[in-house]
Amino acid sequence: MRALPVITRAVMRRLLGRRRSLWLMALSAAPAPILFLVARGRPAAEGAELYNDITVVLGVVILYPAVALIISTAGLGEEWKNHTLPFLLVKPVSRWVIALGAVIATALSSFLVLGAGVLLTWAVGGIVGGDWSVGVATTVAVAIQSVASAAIFVPFGLILGRATLVGLGYLLIWEGILSSIIEGVQASSVSRIALSGWADLAPMTIDTLSSVNEVLGRVEVGLGGAAAKVAVMALVSVALTGLVLRHKDLVGD
Repeated sequence: MRALPVITRAVMRRLLGRRRSLWLMALSAAPAPILFLVARGRPAAEGAELYNDITVVLGVVILYPAVALIISTAGLGEEWKNHTLPFLLVKPVSRWVIALGAVIATALSSFLVLGAGVLLTWAVGGIVGGDWSVGVATTVAVAIQSVASAAIFVPFGLILGRATLVGLGYLLIWEGILSSIIEGVQASSVSRIALSGWADLAPMTIDTLSSVNEVLGRVEVGLGGAAAKVAVMALVSVALTGLVLRHKDLVGD
């Protein structure tokens, strides 16, 4: 397992070392200026409620999944597209160690990028509302989102040629449309899993809680359940990614 930290650092360095990561941080911070503009002139007592409404509707449901998707599909997908993955595969390292390192690195990279945006929005929320605990739940939500997105889209990046476009279609159709009209799909919705963990920690008014429960549908509020679900997803992802790497173990591909 000595190779695991080396692989993790190498993948993280590649994912975070490009200008793209700065643009993604800026995208994840988009709720901050919106919150500042909306909260201007309003009583500080409304600050926490405004923070919750904006970060959930714009962040947890829309922006954070999209940012995590872009990072996750690049986890190993770019290595394959650039024909550098075979050089890693010819080394005497277990394919499942490579898969584990890639999933860990991708989840951590997504969390760092999303966390930067959350931190800025958190600061604005604290300033306009005076409650400096409002960002705790959002930070937990992006951690859940980061692990879940890595679990789903790291193998996607290896299997599909245009994984990012397919992933955006998945977010739009599966997460956005089907999970809104088909109750059975809601339990597999990553954004709803992240939201269920968020709702377990966030201070909410009765109106906000009612709106969150309406969005969650059949998904129950609970941080423990959300964490357990994404842990299982990560284990399945490592197994699947390892199998894909064994199948692609051809230097001439």
